[in-house]
Amino acid sequence: MRKALHRFLDGGFEALADAARPGASAALGREDLDALEAMLDEAAVRGEIWTLPALAEWLRRERGLVLDSSWLSVLLHRDGFRWKRTRDSIRHQADPALQAAAWARLEGLRLYG
Repeated sequence: MRKALHRFLDGGFEALADAARPGASAALGREDLDALEAMLDEAAVRGEIWTLPALAEWLRRERGLVLDSSWLSVLLHRDGFRWKRTRDSIRHQADPALQAAAWARLEGLRLYG
C-alpha cells in the first residue's frame, strides 16, 4: 500500500498502472499442443513413457513455455488428452518356467515345515 502511495505522489495516476510481470507467457497454444501431440505419437511408437514433469520440461526446453506439471495436466485434460498409469509391476512379462524354478528353489531353502 505504501509503495502505491509513493508511486502516486511521484507520478500521479499514470504511475499506478500495473507493471509488466516477469517470466514467459504461460499460455499453451494450439501450435504447442500439436507439437506435443506429435512428439508423444513418435514416442509411443518407440515405446517411451512420459511423465507430466518430463512433459513440462520438454515444453520448457523445446517451446520456451514454463508450466507447472499440475497445471499442464489440467490443460491437457481440457484439450482431450487421455492417459493411463503405467504398470507398477513387470509380472506380465515373467517367464513361467523361470518362476516355477525359482519357487522350487525357495521351497528347498525353507527352514520350517
